Amino acid sequence: MKTVAWAFEQFMQSLELTDSESAEATRQQQEVFLRMQQQLRPQEAILSGSYGRNTAIRPLHDIDLFLVFPTDAVPPRHAPHDYLKQVLHALQAAYPHNQPRLQNRSVNIQFKGTGIGFDVVPAMEAPQQRNVYWIPDRSRDTWVCSNPRRHWEVCAQANERTNKKLKPLIKAIKRWNQLQNKPASSFHLEVMAYEGLATEPRDYASGLAGLFQFMSERIQRLTPEPAGLGPPVDNGLDTNRREQARQRLTGAASKAAHAVDRERVGDLSTAHQVWHELLGPDYRGW
Repeated sequence: MKTVAWAFEQFMQSLELTDSESAEATRQQQEVFLRMQQQLRPQEAILSGSYGRNTAIRPLHDIDLFLVFPTDAVPPRHAPHDYLKQVLHALQAAYPHNQPRLQNRSVNIQFKGTGIGFDVVPAMEAPQQRNVYWIPDRSRDTWVCSNPRRHWEVCAQANERTNKKLKPLIKAIKRWNQLQNKPASSFHLEVMAYEGLATEPRDYASGLAGLFQFMSERIQRLTPEPAGLGPPVDNGLDTNRREQARQRLTGAASKAAHAVDRERVGDLSTAHQVWHELLGPDYRGW
């Protein structure tokens, strides 16, 4: 029977984007930017979100794409809803056979065939604030600050503390989250994970068990936005859903601890079975 370490290596690899998927995402991102330049003339495009931080997992769906525009007012004078509508109309003109959708802070556009989509976020440069952007928030009818480059830095620093083990573990937790019908947002789980490991774990199994245990307690408190801008990342998580997420994480922590214990005493069959239940069919120990 294969070792748990071997099974985790194979599982982690199954979550990684293939070279062809990454190349296609880059090609489509460049095409969206060029077509939007013909419509609204953004200054630049920034790949943000999990794809930009290299914490996205297969299958690849929505990629956050900041389209940066200049502004001379803080916050921008434009109404958030109106500016998003401009982006919606521009995407409709650029892609007449697609059906872009208005979202809270972005406009989503999906591409048939590849299954890849983009959440296009209009972003205004904040004068005299390096790498800070104002983005629209329809639900609050306001503009909020964001710094995707700072998000990347915080993620990279946390990953370095663990000798590059954290990003694969974040991806594993995102797969678990999908299998659980997303009791918490993937970004919320990712940001909590930045705090969860101070050093390199002994192995992926113990690291994942530790993260589940940490998150089951950490989720009871608000999680600040990692760049120190805008509302907490879990600002919209109500009491009932927070408790449901805590219970799911507590259950996962208990199962993961059991799997680690079974591996320690040489019961690989049970350890593999428990990890398979937690992480789904891509985890195979046999």
